[in-house]
Amino acid sequence: AASVLAHDKEAPILLVDSTVAGSQAAFAYLSQHLTPDGTVYLVGGTGVISPEFEGKLTDLGYKNIVRIAGEDRYDTSCQIAGALSVKAPSTVVISSGEEYPDAISISSFAAKEEWPILLSPHDALPQETQDYLLNIKPANVFITGGTAALTENVESQLHTLLPGATIDRLTGPSRFDTNIKIAQTFAPNPATLYLATGFNFADAMAGSVLAAENGDPIIFVNSASPTLPKADADYFSKLFADNMRPSLVCFGGSGAVSDEIPKDCRDLINGTVKETDIYSVSDISAEVHQNQAYSLPATVPARLYNSDAVNVPVTWSPAKADTSKIGSKIYQGSVSGYAKNIKLTLKVTDPLPSGEYTTYFDPSQVNRSDNLRLAAKALDGKQVASGATFSFNQSVGERTAEAGYKEALIIEGDSFTPGLGGGVCQVSSTLYNAVLAAGLEIVERHPHSLAISYVPPGRDATVAYPYLDFKFKNNTNGNILIRSSVTGNSLTFKIYKY
Repeated sequence: AASVLAHDKEAPILLVDSTVAGSQAAFAYLSQHLTPDGTVYLVGGTGVISPEFEGKLTDLGYKNIVRIAGEDRYDTSCQIAGALSVKAPSTVVISSGEEYPDAISISSFAAKEEWPILLSPHDALPQETQDYLLNIKPANVFITGGTAALTENVESQLHTLLPGATIDRLTGPSRFDTNIKIAQTFAPNPATLYLATGFNFADAMAGSVLAAENGDPIIFVNSASPTLPKADADYFSKLFADNMRPSLVCFGGSGAVSDEIPKDCRDLINGTVKETDIYSVSDISAEVHQNQAYSLPATVPARLYNSDAVNVPVTWSPAKADTSKIGSKIYQGSVSGYAKNIKLTLKVTDPLPSGEYTTYFDPSQVNRSDNLRLAAKALDGKQVASGATFSFNQSVGERTAEAGYKEALIIEGDSFTPGLGGGVCQVSSTLYNAVLAAGLEIVERHPHSLAISYVPPGRDATVAYPYLDFKFKNNTNGNILIRSSVTGNSLTFKIYKY
């Protein structure tokens, strides 16, 4: 709302912090540019700009200090309207006082034409706004934003208050679309475009006074996105098609308007690129198991200059994926109409196991857990050639104190009793189930004499060196690799064929 007042008074808008100490830039500007007989307008109540500021201005020698404020922001916008040189404007603007993009979008045009911007809650016009409108009876009213910003009830109220007025709503699907709609409506042939962030409006508000000098538009951009909003890209392309080449000015630093944005805007305005050209294609990655069938993707996701996401055909070099070796390999991709190469990083991991099984144990049973880990570690990486027979006892060895095994409960006959290597039978039983899943031939397997809980009934394989063993035969035409892992409270065996 202050943009219109600032243009009317030929004054800049200076932003201040909540304290005088944090507002030194504003006071330095005043000291350098405004003589003591000049006027300083404070826009908003003391809750917004505290009395401390008036004291500071008085100390600096300024006597003409005018505060324009109402009971709330809506009343303040009416008070600002009343302070304008034009006391009975023929056109007014109604904008949301809860979200500001729409008010900022029209600010430079409203300021240029001296149309008051009156703020409103989204669902009903404030009484002070109704009183102001009934008093001046404008012939034209512009509502900025859709019904999410200002409801149909607000529009209905305006028709009731001003039955003879022309009421137009300027809106689009998003703040960016509304912003462009307003720009195209009031600046069909702009000399300059002022770029500002569409999410934080301090820069655009201060810059609105400059944009108002010639009635040029403020165009919202989004530095959080690598590409322009779709509405922006379409607008810039239309400027090129209509042979218009406006200048570009950015409000704010690169954090508000990234360095890439003005270049992209200029490229679209000059026709160097089209809004439907590819802006970027991201590198991609994939992960497969060794010898797993994998086809390089026929398309890759791309982003266009207008922010649309599309899938585009890609040609790879090499043309076919090789999954025979474990490790990572880079494939270079080329996309028609896109100058840069993209890459696909294909990571080939261990092959899919032909058999896998997991059991669980209680880590608080320290001796038993240590025995389980020791036996599992002895089996990790064991290989069994095609046609060969695997022996658990031969692979793990005798369970002795010298080998590191500790006393834990074991089954002897029909009772549990302490013995060296308690817990090793969970290892043999877990391996047995993995071997079953792999479809290998069982040569020797013995059940426990008592029920155990870590595998289903009939799925156990007890071992007792050297008398009871668990054996299986590699009845495949390839070699077999056994991998074991103990993580937390779980024991897992995986069987790989290679």
